[in-house]
Amino acid sequence: MASIDFASVVAVSLRGPGAVRNAPAGTACLDCCPELSARDVGTVVFASRRTQDAHDRAILTVLRRRGEVAAGMTVGWERASSDAALWAADVLAGIVTGWLGGERLWWHLFKKRVTFLEAGETDR
Repeated sequence: MASIDFASVVAVSLRGPGAVRNAPAGTACLDCCPELSARDVGTVVFASRRTQDAHDRAILTVLRRRGEVAAGMTVGWERASSDAALWAADVLAGIVTGWLGGERLWWHLFKKRVTFLEAGETDR
């Protein structure tokens, strides 16, 4: 998997001890859209969570209205099985969280291809 030639973003939502979970992790991933938009990313595809997709689209609409996400950035939702980049995201998220917890077994294969961005909390 480390040799697959694709550019993608994997969002890993980290919560400290005792943190309250205010939103599903998939919804929290939308917090990356303003940063991606600022970096002129043209297309973002999220793994569909079927029942949550409409809620996620509503959040995206709010971000666009605030001017935080460019109108020209295409954002879509697809089944994870439709594209290797979508299921690979789960694998990479596991590798990153493992690395953060001290597990180094797979990190060396990916460390040069990973850039960490921090998404702030947003009011919804």
